[in-house]
Amino acid sequence: MMRLTHNRVAASRLLALAFLLAALAASLMVAAKPSYASTTFYVNSTEDHADAVLTTPACDTGYTVPGAGGTPVPECTLRAAINQTNYTPGADAVNFAIPGSGVKSIAPESALPEITEAVSINGYSQPGASPNTKAVGTDAVLKIELSGASYPAGDGLVIGASDSTVKGLVINRWNDGLRIDGAQAIDNKVTGNYIGTDALGTQSLGNFAGVRVSSGSGNTIGGTTAAERNVISGNLYGVGVENTDATGNKVMGNYVGPDATGKKDLGGIAGVGIYFAPNNTVGGTTAGARNVISGNNATGVVIYGDNATGNRILSNSIFNNGSPGIDLGEDGPTANDPGDKDTGANNLQNKPVLSSARTGSTTTTVRGKLNSTPNKTFKVQFFSNPSGTDEGKVFIGQKSVTTDGSGNVTFAFSPAQKVALGRTITATATSPGGSTSEFSAPRTVVAR
Repeated sequence: MMRLTHNRVAASRLLALAFLLAALAASLMVAAKPSYASTTFYVNSTEDHADAVLTTPACDTGYTVPGAGGTPVPECTLRAAINQTNYTPGADAVNFAIPGSGVKSIAPESALPEITEAVSINGYSQPGASPNTKAVGTDAVLKIELSGASYPAGDGLVIGASDSTVKGLVINRWNDGLRIDGAQAIDNKVTGNYIGTDALGTQSLGNFAGVRVSSGSGNTIGGTTAAERNVISGNLYGVGVENTDATGNKVMGNYVGPDATGKKDLGGIAGVGIYFAPNNTVGGTTAGARNVISGNNATGVVIYGDNATGNRILSNSIFNNGSPGIDLGEDGPTANDPGDKDTGANNLQNKPVLSSARTGSTTTTVRGKLNSTPNKTFKVQFFSNPSGTDEGKVFIGQKSVTTDGSGNVTFAFSPAQKVALGRTITATATSPGGSTSEFSAPRTVVAR
């Protein structure tokens, strides 16, 4: 019996050892398989050649460029790098290491491949480039230009994937400078770019539209930090940022219309347009979320389409545009209706009516009323403007108000700092569902 038991123990140990060796062999086989996840490709040429052999996990067009010490190295173009990132599974990166000083201009003569796999395209990786550090304006140094001068009918970059980032590029002279499109176009970020300008961000080299979000959700144009600020200006034939049929996207922290200094208007037809798309956000209530939207030939922000509801327009600096700062329905100022029962873009949310704005020795008090849906709580935001203007240049605070059973509420509001005599005050109302109104009629600040 003891011998039999001993044999069983020995057999059990041998079996366990066999399983261990099999598992080890399997792990070694897995480790031996090539893994292409999180590969970084380095663009070293402004040429436009495609990748030569996709099945080789390297960006190589079959041409060479001078490397360190003049030794030839395989050429990697932006087109070839996108070829490889689309073929290679995992979240890849495209960095830039193009020899020489100055701005490197890439001017494709045909459409670049649509981005179909997660990738980060980082123009700030080019030697000499650096992101913005300023709270006002931008001191970003951009060294990679994606120019549509040779193919203006095409789009600069098209993102059809999720979780991708495009930053640190100058994108100009295309149909759409950058387009986000497709059911899989989710949670992408466009940050720290100049879109529609030259490499200094001071001259117009417009696209037809700067950034177009055609479908997808959770995409962010800009961000809340200085480094994430895009300058999206000079797009003189279309909209700076256009969102069509796409929901849950954010436009935050950008200059839409001004140049990189924030002091000169390069403009566009309209700043931000949301068409047939619900539940998007322009600006926001967190620090750094406001956009500066100014100097556009038409509207600052336009919302269009009966299903374009729940679109929040919050805390932005909107001024010096050719048409209303906010336009629901793309038809000019919309009159309030009793009980706010009409429908349309943002449900044609009624705007506040300001009755007075008075400044004393230390404070300003704004009084007004809102008529809208009964027994609902609305966010009323207030803005200060130069004398005689009626948009929303300086956000000065907000107040929650709740309507009674008849849909009415009166309010009084005092900003943290008093507003100078002669300036005007405007206000917007945002419904519980997120639909923001047009700006109210302005009320001039007078002495108390």
